[in-house]
Amino acid sequence: MYTIDYKELGKRIRSERRKQDLTQEKLAEMADISESFMGHIERGGRTLSIETLAKIANALNLSIEYIICGEFNYRPDMLPSEINDALNQMSSSQRKVFLNIMKTLAASSDMWPV
Repeated sequence: MYTIDYKELGKRIRSERRKQDLTQEKLAEMADISESFMGHIERGGRTLSIETLAKIANALNLSIEYIICGEFNYRPDMLPSEINDALNQMSSSQRKVFLNIMKTLAASSDMWPV
C-alpha cells in the first residue's frame, strides 16, 4: 500500500513555487485556495483533496504524480515525436535534467530571436 508523505509533497510544492519565483499568496490565488491553507500544505500539516492537488499542479505546470512521488512524467501526446522518442530513452534523472534545461530556456526567452 502506498502512503503519501505530505511533508515531502509540501517540500516539492514549496521548492517549485520558489523556482518559479511565486509567493505563497500568488500560488494560493492561482490554485483558488487560501494563503493559510497553502502554508499548511507546504509544511505538510494538512491533507488535500485531489481537486486541490490538481489546481496546484496546474498552477505550477507539474504533473500530479511528480508532486506526490517526486518523479517527472510527461504526456507523449503533447510532444513532437522526436522529443518523445528521446525522453523514452532517458532515465528518470535524465528527464529531470532535460526538464530543468527546458525551463531555463523558457525563462530566458528574451535571448532568442523572434
